[in-house]
Amino acid sequence: MMYKESEIRKALAGLGTQSPFDIFLRETGERLLFTSAILNELKGNASPDRLQELNVEAYAPLLENAYERGLANPTKAATVFGEELGRFVSVFYYKNLLLVRAAFRGNALVIEQMIDHWLEAGFAGQSGFAVLMSERWSEVRLDLVEIMYRWTFDPGCSFYTDLALAVTPDDLSYLYRYGVRITENNFKTASFINSLPEDDIKLIVDTMVDAYIEGFKESGMDYTIKNSVALIMQAGYERIVPGLLAGFERYGLKMFVTHVQGTKFNRQAAYDHRFDYALSISEEIVDKEIAVNREVFNGMADVLHKYSGQVYLRVFGEPPFSPVLKPEACKADEEASAQFNKLMQGMQVIADEYMPGDEISFEIIAFPSPEIEGEFGEIFKDIVRLNTLSNKTYRPIQQAIIDAMDGAEYAHVLGSGSNETDLKVALCPIEDPVKQTIFENCLASVNVPLGEVFTSPMLKGTNGLLHVEESFLNGLRYDNIRLEFKDGYVSDWSSTNFDDPQRGKDYIKENLFFPHKTLPLGEFAIGTNTVVYAMALKHNILDLLPVLILEKMGPHFAVGDTCYSWSEDSQKPSPLTGKTMIAVDNEKTIQRKEDPSLAYTNRHTDVILPYSSLNSISVVRPGGMEVFIIKGGRFVLEGTEMLNDAIDEAHSYLQ
Repeated sequence: MMYKESEIRKALAGLGTQSPFDIFLRETGERLLFTSAILNELKGNASPDRLQELNVEAYAPLLENAYERGLANPTKAATVFGEELGRFVSVFYYKNLLLVRAAFRGNALVIEQMIDHWLEAGFAGQSGFAVLMSERWSEVRLDLVEIMYRWTFDPGCSFYTDLALAVTPDDLSYLYRYGVRITENNFKTASFINSLPEDDIKLIVDTMVDAYIEGFKESGMDYTIKNSVALIMQAGYERIVPGLLAGFERYGLKMFVTHVQGTKFNRQAAYDHRFDYALSISEEIVDKEIAVNREVFNGMADVLHKYSGQVYLRVFGEPPFSPVLKPEACKADEEASAQFNKLMQGMQVIADEYMPGDEISFEIIAFPSPEIEGEFGEIFKDIVRLNTLSNKTYRPIQQAIIDAMDGAEYAHVLGSGSNETDLKVALCPIEDPVKQTIFENCLASVNVPLGEVFTSPMLKGTNGLLHVEESFLNGLRYDNIRLEFKDGYVSDWSSTNFDDPQRGKDYIKENLFFPHKTLPLGEFAIGTNTVVYAMALKHNILDLLPVLILEKMGPHFAVGDTCYSWSEDSQKPSPLTGKTMIAVDNEKTIQRKEDPSLAYTNRHTDVILPYSSLNSISVVRPGGMEVFIIKGGRFVLEGTEMLNDAIDEAHSYLQ
């Protein structure tokens, strides 16, 4: 590495000060020296003050104002170099800025690769830069791919786990060693978690462990054939790690921290660069990537076969985000989209060979961040209460809904007031109602908190309009999103995010459908957790809640794949009802038996219609008999009346 650093310094000394390309090389070269310095400095015992300095300097160029002024911003790069070359300059600059994360993890190989690319760029000059980068970015190095997957699936990669266990509550400077952006928000999180009584910590830990194991049991899967479980966590939650390690150890699973997330540095930058791969993707590259990934997976087969899945502890509370659309940013045309989809499909096939979908599970649980508006401590307590609601209480309520819907031909959802939703959802037919069901009773497993029943709709016969006035999907805001369905597929769509209607359509296509031209309806669900609704209105945080929680407070409709992708044939009778879930396929996914590439979209986005916009949900049985689950915004089905208590509480906050 020292030799390469000297090569950078030598090249920097020969650069001019006037040429825009020389200025670009100088800025990126100096950044590489800084990144290398982090790698070297962290091998020693850097002081807390020095760790803070490195963290601030590492992320300063990525923050909003600095980013907009710099060449990582595609608009700025296009202004200096023109739109075509500017895209290559912008992507290189952005990749270079993000390299600090590898430095903190001690990954010298990827830094050396970037240095090599930079040195070659100096020889190629401005005229040859785009061609050179197209070639270099098409390279797929087996050693770098293996490092990535080891960090993701191998419990032997203990970097984050060791850091989390080395915590001392009186010295929070350890947070800087993760290499993610650390702010006052993370320190407040750590201080708050460290201040909780031991009983509260135990409750959180037990909830997370029990929910993960319950996911296996409810699906009829055997976790005892596995030996590892990965944790993605937020910086500041280190106090729960020892308890999680011990909790999963009781079930024979070694937990390891695969990634730690800090404070987001720039959502606009991430949005600008979401299609960067389009500059170099091709059929040849996709085939190469799939081949290399297969080779890496084969070499890691013993690790992958024993991997049970992932627990994701996420936080919420940041303000909603509406991106600026920059025409200078990379775009994925039809060919690039097709190749990207081929890559995703190929990767999923490989993953399913080594980690079959009917053998692994997951869990997602969310807690508020101190940046949330209102009383953080009170909101946190309410979320813990929400995450620990009783399965015993909700199971019979949700079963009453399922019993009413099993055997129906379709469900009919109507909006209330100005909401224009009018959608008929075709349901899977049942041949044996004693042994079969078409709805899943979803409690506190996999997705925490509890509170929904869901199914995979039939496509033919699913028609109508889904309208949501305000929606937040994958971190992006959508105003008045309208999805028109015809035989299960989105046939027309719009939003009012922009004055130009076409920009609103493109926004949906790029962010909701990509890389497809349209998507099928993969899931229909009814949320039963009215406590969520009351809590959200009590604290005025409805627009800050993640989909994970929002989906429990009203019907939701997932565009994309069903909830049973790659595990359709593994359904077993429920240990509680003795019934087998049969609504696992639709007319698209059934093609998996002939060609999996035609069956799956690798997309699944929940669009939620909140109780406040809902008039009714009913099912229509053969012969025309209509049974209402919700009418006039209230649960009216016998056995569900208790759910209205929280709705009444919610309405009291609106007065």
